[in-house]
Amino acid sequence: MIRPSRMLSERALADPRSRAARRALATLAGEERIAQLCDLEAMEQIHAWQPGYQPDRLVDYARADTRLRETTFTATGGAFRSHRTWYEVSFHCELDASLAKVVSFAFKVGEPIPREEWSALSLPARH
Repeated sequence: MIRPSRMLSERALADPRSRAARRALATLAGEERIAQLCDLEAMEQIHAWQPGYQPDRLVDYARADTRLRETTFTATGGAFRSHRTWYEVSFHCELDASLAKVVSFAFKVGEPIPREEWSALSLPARH
C-alpha cells in the first residue's frame, strides 16, 4: 500500500471551485460524511501519485462492502474511473474525531476492470 505523508482532501475542498461540495458535505453526518471525505482523499491521492490518472468517479463498494470502525473507513473492493476506464482500488482512511479532515490514508491501485463487468458492478460507462 502507498502511504502518503500529506493529506490532500482538505486542500481540494478549500479551492473556491469546491464551494458546492463543501456545502453538500456540511449536510452529511456519520458514515456518509466519512465515506465522502475518504473517497475524495482517494481520488486526490491517486492523481498526485500518478498524474496520468484523472479520477472523476469513485465507487468504494464496487466489489466488496466497505467497513467503518469509529473514524476509520476501509474499502477493499473499490473502483475509480479515469479517462473512461474503471480501475480497482483499495484504501484505508482515518478521520479526526470531529470527522472534519483525513489524518491518515493508504491506498493501492489495481488492474483495469474489464468493460463487460461494469454493469454487474453498477459502474456507469458515462456520467
